[in-house]
Amino acid sequence: MSNKGNNIQYSFIQSHVDFSSENIYNLVDSYFDHPIMEKFKNEQGLSIYMCKIKTLLASSEQRYLIAICQQDSREIGYKLSLSNIQWKNFQSRTLNEQNVKTKHSYLSKNTESFQIPVTLKKRYEDHTDYTTEGIFKCSITLLHKNKNLYSYPENGTIAACLETFQTIITI
Repeated sequence: MSNKGNNIQYSFIQSHVDFSSENIYNLVDSYFDHPIMEKFKNEQGLSIYMCKIKTLLASSEQRYLIAICQQDSREIGYKLSLSNIQWKNFQSRTLNEQNVKTKHSYLSKNTESFQIPVTLKKRYEDHTDYTTEGIFKCSITLLHKNKNLYSYPENGTIAACLETFQTIITI
């Protein structure tokens, strides 16, 4: 630390702390412009929060953000910022119409901070698994619309995965 007039500099280093969960929480929250989620249901010891993405899609399929966490005591319909949900599973999905009143809009991002690389782990008939490294450790699954083993490339980015709306992130 140096002290020259009012110019004070501080350094603080914390070791043995895994920030990967917090990093991915913040990345997803920022990518989708800080959505407000609505508690949709409790099921099998889990609470499921959702919001509908505003789109011009005129079909029975709509886009949703889904955050799944340990079951909590909040009432169904309770609204909560995604940043306040300690989810273990986050999904950007295209689903048949759900009874979710909370709607959200965002602008897709192409900036460097969202271009975190993902690498193929394994291909399955109905999904492809990817991994990330560094400060954004998580598992990403992309669901196949058709049973095409090669629906997705070997490498990509978290942003590209999120934009498929066939995405499951597990931390």
